[in-house]
Amino acid sequence: MCHCGSDQKFETCCQPYLKGKKIAETPEILMRSRYSAFCVKDLDYIRKTTDPQADIDWKSNREWAENSDFKSLEILNSSIDGNKGSVEFKAVYVTNQDPTPVIHHELSKFRKQAGTWLFRDGRTVPQPAKSTN
Repeated sequence: MCHCGSDQKFETCCQPYLKGKKIAETPEILMRSRYSAFCVKDLDYIRKTTDPQADIDWKSNREWAENSDFKSLEILNSSIDGNKGSVEFKAVYVTNQDPTPVIHHELSKFRKQAGTWLFRDGRTVPQPAKSTN
């Protein structure tokens, strides 16, 4: 099954995007394919689908991806407004140093440039404080 949680086979879901055979038609499809790229460590696809104007620390991004095992993706919300889009999601992963699952909750922004959706930036959504009761 595909890493993105679509209940489809990887070969027919996200892999065609990673191989350049298809272009993501929406920010959500791009988000799902980028998540799958992190799962299979295809950081070239991550870079190719990132807005060139985005401020990304590629070295840290690569280290994090290579030292993480991605477990699941949940899309919470997705929207398009002209050439701008957003996707709110939760991704669960563990790191090589700690088997405790981490929930990464993010609101990602996308923009469409020359007919292609690109990741622009992401903002981590703060998690509610855990009760001490």
